[in-house]
Amino acid sequence: MATMERPVYKEWSPWPAWIQVVFWGAMVASMVAVATSPGMNPAARMRTLLLLAGILALTQWVVAGLTVRLYRDHLEVCLGTARLIKKRVPYEDIEKIESVKYHPLKEFGGWGVRFSGNKRAWTARGDQAVVLHLFDGVQVYVGSDKPQRLEERIRAIAGTRIGSTGKD
Repeated sequence: MATMERPVYKEWSPWPAWIQVVFWGAMVASMVAVATSPGMNPAARMRTLLLLAGILALTQWVVAGLTVRLYRDHLEVCLGTARLIKKRVPYEDIEKIESVKYHPLKEFGGWGVRFSGNKRAWTARGDQAVVLHLFDGVQVYVGSDKPQRLEERIRAIAGTRIGSTGKD
């Protein structure tokens, strides 16, 4: 079910610039190759260019950056604008939170949506995150360029619900 209420706070972390350069470079190179390929039927050329443009738009829509939204009763972290790849965490499921500096490559093998034992990472770049320690033992790393600010906002919105109840 989609959340219809407006978020109280929203934070977006784009992918690093080098990833954008590689992605856009590959797409432009592909489009130039199609546009300049000799002997290609003009209709087929146009279809292929439109297909590549569609892939570009779809990729940006589905996985462009990481967005964290804080609502009155939960937080939501998702990749892209489409909100197809997301995680919802009710505040009462959080035992404690902390801002950390961590090692994404060593701990998770990189950035993105990652799993390692009881640890989950939702990150787009950098080595800073807010860790949500859930009552079920899972730790959710939420990447942020300003983790202390994100932690403060979560605490301000969630209030006493963090650490107050455990699910048996």
